[in-house]
Amino acid sequence: MMNLRVFLLAIGWLVAVGACAAPLTGTSPKDASLDMTGTFMLSSNGELQLSLAKACTMEKRVLATGAVLDVGCSRERLDEIQIIAHTPWNQDIRGTWSDGAHITFRVDWKHSGLDPLADDAATIVTLPWAISGTLWSPSSEEAATILKLIGDATEVETELIRGGPAPSLNVTTFEVDGGALHTGAPSTLVVRIANRGRGTAYRVVATTRSSIDALRGQRLSFGAIKPGADKVRRLPLTVPVSVAVPDAMMVLVITEGNGFAPENVSRRLPIKPSMAAPKLAVSCVIIGHEGPRPELDAGGNEILHCAVENTGDAGSKVVDLETSVAGSTPVRSQTQAIAVAGHASYDVPITILRELPIGSPVEVAITAHDRQYSRTAQTKLIGVVRKPKLCEVGKLTQAQYDAKLKALRSAVAAGDLTQAQLDRYDAELVTCLK
Repeated sequence: MMNLRVFLLAIGWLVAVGACAAPLTGTSPKDASLDMTGTFMLSSNGELQLSLAKACTMEKRVLATGAVLDVGCSRERLDEIQIIAHTPWNQDIRGTWSDGAHITFRVDWKHSGLDPLADDAATIVTLPWAISGTLWSPSSEEAATILKLIGDATEVETELIRGGPAPSLNVTTFEVDGGALHTGAPSTLVVRIANRGRGTAYRVVATTRSSIDALRGQRLSFGAIKPGADKVRRLPLTVPVSVAVPDAMMVLVITEGNGFAPENVSRRLPIKPSMAAPKLAVSCVIIGHEGPRPELDAGGNEILHCAVENTGDAGSKVVDLETSVAGSTPVRSQTQAIAVAGHASYDVPITILRELPIGSPVEVAITAHDRQYSRTAQTKLIGVVRKPKLCEVGKLTQAQYDAKLKALRSAVAAGDLTQAQLDRYDAELVTCLK
C-alpha cells in the first residue's frame, strides 16, 4: 500500500512551505497573496496587534510584456480577508485591518467567560491563540496582563496583599429574583457581600453547595472588597425540568485570600414549575458547497453558515453554536440573543482534516445551545472528502500531465484509488492541459 503522504506529494497535492512562512487559512480572494508571518504586541488597552512581515499583495499581469507585478491589496480586498483569532477559552475575534500589513484584534474582556480567580485561569491564559494560519503564545508578562484586563473589566481583581488590618465579611443578600427558582427556565441568584472591617478583603469567592446538581459548585468571584464597601454578583441558574422537589437547600461557602472568611450561609429556596421557554431549530449549509452531500477538499478551510430560529414562547439572550468536524474537539461560537419568533445567523470557520481518506464521508455536527433555558437543537451535514484541486485550467504541461497520471495509476494498483476515482481525476487533469 502506497504511503498517503508520498502519494499526495507525487501528484502535487501538497505544497512545500518555507520554514518561516505561515500561510493563511480561511476565507481569502483568489487574487490575493498573504503570509501570516509577523510580530504580535498586546497593547495597554487590551488590543492584540499583528504586524505582518510582508504586506498583503495582489498579482497584476502586464499584458504587453507578460511581466507580473505585485501590488498592495485594496481596501475592498482586505475587507474580504477574514482573519480570526481563536482564544484558549473558545472566544472567536475577527481582526480589523488598519492597512495591508497591520491587523488589530479588539477583545471583549468583560464577556470572555473566563473567571480570573479560577484555579486554572493562570494556565489557560498562557496557552497559544490560533490565528488563521499562525499562532500567538503570550509571554508570562502578557499572560499576567490578560488576567488583569479580565479582572479590571469584570471588577474581579486578582491582587493579593499580605498583612495589614483584617477585613470582616458579611453576606447581606442571598436570594433569588422573584423569590423562587423555576424548573426549565432561567432564574437569578443574587449575592451581596459587605466588608465591615478595617482592612481590604482580597480574592473573595463564593461557591454554592446544594443537593441538586445544577445548583452545586457554582462560583461567584468578587475579587477585592475595600473597607466599608460591598459588591453584588448575579448568578444565572436553571433547575432541570426533571426536578420534582418543592424546594432546595443551598449553602454559600466564602473564601478570602488571607483566610478572613465568614461562616457559611444557607437558604431554603422554593422551586416552582415554568412552562414558557424558547424552542430552537437550526439549519446549516457550507458556503460554496450547497447540496445534499457536498464534496469537501481534504485539508480545506470552509465557512459554515447556520440559521437558528426561536419558535417558542420565551426569548433567550445567550444562544451559541457548538460545531465539530469528523469527531474533532467541539468549538463554540459567540452567543447571540434570539427573541420570540426571531432568528440569528452564524458564520463559523471549519477545517476538513487532511488525514481523512479520499472518498470517505465526513460529518459536521452542529448543536445550538440555549444557555438560559438549557434547550438544544441539533443538525448535521454529511459531505464527501475529495482531494484538493489537482491543477489550474490551461496551465498543465503534457509532461506534468503524464507524471500525475502515472502517479494516479500507481495509486490504483496499490489500492489507494478506485478506477472510477481515477477516471474522474484524469478528466480533471485533461481539462487543465495547455
